[in-house]
Amino acid sequence: VYLGADPLRPPQRINPGARYRAMEQFFAADGFRDAGAAMMTSTASVQVNLDAGPRSGWAQRVRLAHALGPTMIAIAANSPMLGGELSGWSSTRQRVWGQMDSARCGPALGASCDDPGTEWAHYALNAPVMLVNDPEAVAVTHYVPFIDWVDGRVLLGDRRPTISDLEYHLTTLFPPVRPRQWLEIRYLDSLPDAFWPAVVFTLVALLDDPAAAAVAAEAVEPVATAWDTAARVGLRDRRLYTAANTCVALAAERAPAELAEPMQRLARAVEQGRCPADDFCEQVSEHGAAPAVARLARGGL
Repeated sequence: VYLGADPLRPPQRINPGARYRAMEQFFAADGFRDAGAAMMTSTASVQVNLDAGPRSGWAQRVRLAHALGPTMIAIAANSPMLGGELSGWSSTRQRVWGQMDSARCGPALGASCDDPGTEWAHYALNAPVMLVNDPEAVAVTHYVPFIDWVDGRVLLGDRRPTISDLEYHLTTLFPPVRPRQWLEIRYLDSLPDAFWPAVVFTLVALLDDPAAAAVAAEAVEPVATAWDTAARVGLRDRRLYTAANTCVALAAERAPAELAEPMQRLARAVEQGRCPADDFCEQVSEHGAAPAVARLARGGL
């Protein structure tokens, strides 16, 4: 998948599974019909899984994983179209996620993030229940925070939840950084092969290298919550541009030989204030959307 959102087809569920049918029903009842449909059927990302790291460094690591989000979104933005229309956003995929219920899809951890485990538990308990397995997935079409089910204020399926229900509930929460005994980072648009290795390496290097992490944390602090700005204008925002250049330069200094060329390509693009969405928009302008998609599928930029 070479783009973060389907540029041609309207959002429409194809998967016949009970879970996805129930999700569609839930989003319709919850007031997020259009965004839910687009999220499920028309968006794609590069998901990066990283070790949680030593317990003593959890808070700092999780805090940085969140703080890097807007800058990395601006670097990797690659979804300027959805359903046949230019959206006006560099990352329409992130825009779609921003339109979803923040109790389920917003950042899971507060800015301080002093205790990630406690904050994640609070987030999960207060998020509304989406589905109950009875035995197949059934949508919960009224607002029931999981804590209300636990406490017995509301009974779903005429019962209180089991451990299996809790585990399933956690699979229906979609924050940009999801703790799963490791960190599942979900905020990068899907990218062409020419870009994704360098983008992923940049993210990993900034989190795994202590010296790079310290500099990156300071660089991205001014834009640590600029999720919508990053999705809308990408590197055209001066603060995001500055943070992105610092971050990519840090990663480039640490790149292995086999990534030298991809990192140089990424560094040039970021220095020019360009993201992959800009390349795709130029192709669409010159050739049309369908030919531009075909070119991407053949490996062209």
